[in-house]
Amino acid sequence: MNIANTALDIIKTLLIIDVLIFVHELGHFIAAKKSGIKVLRFAIGFGPKLVGFKRGDTDYCILLLPFGGYIKMAGENPGEEPSEDREGLYNLAPVSRRAAVAFSGPMMNILFAVIAIAFAYMAGLAPRPGTDIGYVEPKSPAGIAGIIPGDKILSIDGYKTKNWDDVRELIAVNPDKKIEVTLLRNGSETITVQAIPERAKGTEFGKIGVSPPMAPIVAQIKPDSPAELAGFRANDAITAVNGKPIIHVIEIVNEIEKMQASKKPIDLTIMRDGKAIDMKLNIEFDESGEVKSLDGMAFGKLTKMNPVSAFGAAIPETIQTGGKIFQFLKKLIVRDVSAKYVAGPVGIIQITMTAVKSGTAGILWFAGFLSINLGVINLLPIFITDGWVLVMLLVEKIRGKALSIKRQMLIQQIGIGFFILLFLLVTYNDILRIITKPF
Repeated sequence: MNIANTALDIIKTLLIIDVLIFVHELGHFIAAKKSGIKVLRFAIGFGPKLVGFKRGDTDYCILLLPFGGYIKMAGENPGEEPSEDREGLYNLAPVSRRAAVAFSGPMMNILFAVIAIAFAYMAGLAPRPGTDIGYVEPKSPAGIAGIIPGDKILSIDGYKTKNWDDVRELIAVNPDKKIEVTLLRNGSETITVQAIPERAKGTEFGKIGVSPPMAPIVAQIKPDSPAELAGFRANDAITAVNGKPIIHVIEIVNEIEKMQASKKPIDLTIMRDGKAIDMKLNIEFDESGEVKSLDGMAFGKLTKMNPVSAFGAAIPETIQTGGKIFQFLKKLIVRDVSAKYVAGPVGIIQITMTAVKSGTAGILWFAGFLSINLGVINLLPIFITDGWVLVMLLVEKIRGKALSIKRQMLIQQIGIGFFILLFLLVTYNDILRIITKPF
């Protein structure tokens, strides 16, 4: 393990999380200031204060534990002592202004997501694959079910599939369960087959052995990476592995897995600038089981969009991702999917650490994805979220007055208890997933 690289990945991970929290709290902060509400503290992190400064009424600071953050407004805590100075108190502000403060945090996350995803497209991302099948693993659940390359997946268990992310997610959360896959074959024939996803090695996720079309053409090589040192170059087309002609990236992976036990190098034939080149690839694996020799290599053509096209793609993608969150929550409620697939703080850090290794575009896209989740979840009417605050404000508007201090404190205590239990549950799931089977 490279300690320096791991430390750098941890720092990047914490920075991404802190940026998203900063954006969220900045939304609350701006709305509060615009509404004339005093903000006493704007903090990133929790625990003792590390650094900070005071300007006006606000103490701006970074705290010891770099996970989380908050703003503290005058008069927002129902249990605090009434202030003699009643100007700028949150609890005395009109309902509409308090609602604007609650709504602005999640909204800022959603706006940030659009910007981050747009910049990811400008930096260069591989186009999102559709639902056409480019490869079917022999003897896989898909192969047994009769699925063939060229089929297009229209829906899984009644849920429409718009892109390959939909396909992967709907299969992943159904290991060992029978699913119905509706296909379009030959452009005109609609058929429905049944398959039982098997568990992907070392995970809790299901797979049926299908992949989207992906030609084995190298799109990008990171400078000084193991892939570059092994002799690969951008635009190399791998045409054969161990003498077998190939047309899909998966076939390279399959041959490597076959040779894993022997640890013998594999023979590759590469077309470079119109010439066939033979090379040997030593099979070396890192601590996570990935082929170290291919580290720094990306397949699939990368497309850099202009700003107009990038934002044109980012806006609908943000909306679709938000819709998927609601779809997932619906499945949780009706028990179509297990709660073990919900990631808590430990799981989020683990996934983010994987994402930071994917390059600038990948980091930007994932930051946008995480920001959408943060924004949407905070709009749900769950105890102590911004959505719950909006519900309470709606009740106050209808009643013509706020709930009593005693009731507000009771609701707050129940909410804190609920979140502690939820935190313990998802953290238990995260740790169990790490100990038993890697994520």
